[in-house]
Amino acid sequence: MPSTKTTVLASLIAIGFVSHTGLADKKTAERQPDWPALSPEASMEAMHLADRYEVELVAAEPMVQDPTAIAWGADGRLWVVEMTDYPVGIDNEGKPGGRVRFLEDTDGDGTYDESTVFLEDVPFPNGILPWRDGVIVTAAPQIFYAGDTNGDGKADKRKPLYTGFTEANTQLRVNGLRRGLDNWIYVANGLRHKGKVKSAETGETVNMSGRDLRIRPDTGELEPVAGASQFCRFRDDAGHWFGVHNSYPLWHYVLPDRYVRRNPHVAAPDGRNRFGVPRNPPVFRRSEFIRRYDHPHRGSLLTSACGPCIYRDSLLFPHGRTRHSFTCEPQQNLVHHRVLKPSGASFTAERPEKERHREFLASEDNWFRPVMARTGPDGALWVVDMYRYLIEHPQFMPSPNKEQLA
Repeated sequence: MPSTKTTVLASLIAIGFVSHTGLADKKTAERQPDWPALSPEASMEAMHLADRYEVELVAAEPMVQDPTAIAWGADGRLWVVEMTDYPVGIDNEGKPGGRVRFLEDTDGDGTYDESTVFLEDVPFPNGILPWRDGVIVTAAPQIFYAGDTNGDGKADKRKPLYTGFTEANTQLRVNGLRRGLDNWIYVANGLRHKGKVKSAETGETVNMSGRDLRIRPDTGELEPVAGASQFCRFRDDAGHWFGVHNSYPLWHYVLPDRYVRRNPHVAAPDGRNRFGVPRNPPVFRRSEFIRRYDHPHRGSLLTSACGPCIYRDSLLFPHGRTRHSFTCEPQQNLVHHRVLKPSGASFTAERPEKERHREFLASEDNWFRPVMARTGPDGALWVVDMYRYLIEHPQFMPSPNKEQLA
């Protein structure tokens, strides 16, 4: 059987993407010579992948840096948001420095060879969707549209669409942007938002506390939906929606919020199916466990699940009733795989038999930080790698450990 692909970006990996290192991380690495950054090629060699598959590097620095989300345009451009200001601003005091860029294959050889910065100084961007002559971006406190009206590849129009999202911890903000089968765009809450958000077009507000959101950018409509998902909300081809939490690889939203809202006087049951997966289940890392700066005892547990997807093509797996989910786990340098099978109104979710004691993708490179998985237009599984020495917000780090990184 011929090998099939996983692609990495920024690194993007296809199975996706790989990104190579910010200056602050390089300085930190100099103090940790036993944990150096690798070249893009060496990082690819450090990947351990499930049988029959191969990994390809799609793009690395300087074409992309600190990517957090990707999306493809109808013209073939690969759009990327870069959170170069993670976690506390480019001046360590909250100054925005995020970017939006797109990659192009100008000679048609199947490899991206041109990278264009579309928009700069965006505060901690973490979601992107091509729209009209530009893109929609999630960057709390806004979801905004950035357009290119003169075709020069640079944003010359920026318009707020929805406002009022909480500017809390940069890991927990509004994010996502996924098309639904109902002609709405779905947005993940990010876990920290509480209160109302407002449509800039209509002035309408909705309470998003504990929920996700769906929007119609052209009309300004907005509506709460069952949630909340921490980083990325996603669906399968049948329109079933799924979410994620740091401590759980995924869950299924079985009970839509619109049904619950019919009677506000009834205490509805939890509308999520967590598939019986315990909080912080064990994972099987390949990287050397040196230390972690928040909870050193969690070196073999899933603690940073994010950016999941349901695989939606037939290159890696045949079409059928069985679904395959992939969840990124940046703290442990791996991508976790579950097989979903229909069960009543929902599904069961189990590890594949050959992955009972291993992961679908795990790297020996401690800098490998996968943050998003998506099905690519080529049928490969694309993985966005934020590639950095440390991926953690200071809010979650004990003071003695913060001092080690000062």
